[in-house]
Amino acid sequence: MPRVHTHYDNLKVARNAPPEVIRAAYRTLSKKYHPDHNPDSKESIRIIQLINAAYEVLSDPAKRDEHDRWIARMEAGDAAQHKGWNNSDGHGPNSYARPQARSRSSTATRSRQPHFASVAAQRLIYRMQYMLDQFARYLSKKA
Repeated sequence: MPRVHTHYDNLKVARNAPPEVIRAAYRTLSKKYHPDHNPDSKESIRIIQLINAAYEVLSDPAKRDEHDRWIARMEAGDAAQHKGWNNSDGHGPNSYARPQARSRSSTATRSRQPHFASVAAQRLIYRMQYMLDQFARYLSKKA
């Protein structure tokens, strides 16, 4: 069963995360990547669009259920019918992502770029995920 990139991955939360954790992740990532805090970064604009789209879907229970069903279909093998992450049905996590630039090499042999390309961003994501895991443990102990 292939694992697809989802809105949960964009917010760096587990698929069974409660609304409180999703909101905390959204607030943390929004503060980090907000264009007012990164005025010279075009990448931050793209990232904040993805974060906003993910939160819009995951904060609404009906849209979240629909997104979960989309994930189940994609992971069950329906993903072969769709080409790439920017799906035309509007349920893909990167529906607002910019199209990838074409290179001179064949696009069929070229691998996809990761969502966050730089090493520094990957380190930041790891740290954020660790903090969110700690926060989720704290909430589960408190409840």
